Amino acid sequence: MAGRYISPYEEKRLKNMEENRRILESLGLVGPDSVKPKRVVKKKAPVKRKKAIRVHTPAKKVILAEEEQVDTEQDVFTPTRRSARLRGKAAPSLQELRTEVDEELEAEKDTGYKPVPKDRPNVFGEIPDFPVGTWFETRMEACRAGVHRPTVAGIHGNDYEGCYSLVLSGGYEDDLDYGECFTYTGEGGRDLKGTKANPKNLRTAPQSKDQTLTRGNLALSVSVETRQPVRVMRGYKLDSAFAPEEGYRYDGLYSVDKFWFTTGLSGFGVYKFVLSRCPDQAPPPWTLPTHGESSGSDSDTNKADSDSGISMATGTETDAD
Repeated sequence: MAGRYISPYEEKRLKNMEENRRILESLGLVGPDSVKPKRVVKKKAPVKRKKAIRVHTPAKKVILAEEEQVDTEQDVFTPTRRSARLRGKAAPSLQELRTEVDEELEAEKDTGYKPVPKDRPNVFGEIPDFPVGTWFETRMEACRAGVHRPTVAGIHGNDYEGCYSLVLSGGYEDDLDYGECFTYTGEGGRDLKGTKANPKNLRTAPQSKDQTLTRGNLALSVSVETRQPVRVMRGYKLDSAFAPEEGYRYDGLYSVDKFWFTTGLSGFGVYKFVLSRCPDQAPPPWTLPTHGESSGSDSDTNKADSDSGISMATGTETDAD
C-alpha cells in the first residue's frame, strides 16, 4: 500500500516541529517519550437565533459635490461598510479619530467603563489581584488589569528591560505547546501598510520578508539575558490543549530560555523562542483531557505527525485547578 502523500508545506511543518522538539529536549524541558497533548474540539449545541426582520425603506437620495443625484438603494441594504477613501472623501485626521475615541469612552463611563491609566508603569511579575488562572473576556480587560497592556500586539516589552508579557493566540502551526514549556514564533515580516492595490493595515497579512531582531523579538531576546519573568496568557484561538475555550486566561510566569533564527513555513526567516514555566508559583490552571477524548477531525493530523516521529496523542499528566 502506497504511503500517504504529504504536501511540501506539511513536510516543512513537521520538520520544523521536530527541530523545535529537539531544542526543548536539549534544554531538558521534555523527555524523549514526551508527547504533545492535542486540543480536544468539543461539539457545541447549535444556537437558535431569531430570524432578523428586515424593514423596507424607500431609497435615499444623496447630493454630491457636483450637484449630481445618485440612487443609493444598494448602499442602504449592503452589509459592508464603505471607507471614506472609497467614497471619495478625505480620511479623518488623527486628532479627529482621537476625539471620536474619547467621545466613545466618555459614553461608556455610565456602563462601568474603567479607563486605562496612562501613567501606569511597566512591571515584571504578577499583577496584584490577578492571580494565575484569571480569565478575561477580551484583550481590553487584560489591558485594563495590566496583565498584558497591548490590545493587539502579542509581545509587550522593550529593548533594554526585556519582555513583560505575551499572549499565545493563533500562532504558527509548527509551534509546540506542552503547557509547562512551549516554542513561540516572533513578530514581524508582514507588510502592515498593505500594498498600493490593497492599502490596509494588514495585521493578518502573510509573511513577505524575514523577521528582524527588533521590537518584540528584541525584547524577548533581552529576557534570555536578564532572566526576568514573563507573564503568559493563552487565548481561545490557540490550537493547544491548554487554551481556554473562550476569552483569554493568565497562565503564570515563564522564563525565556533560548532563541534562534530559522526558516519559517512561509520560506522567510523567523525568530523562535523557548519559554518554560517558572517554579515557586501557583499551579497551572489547566487539566489535560484523558485518553479517548480526541475528536475524529484530528485523526489525519495525528497520523501526519506520527509519520514524522512526533506523537500527538493526548498526554497523561494532569494538573488540578
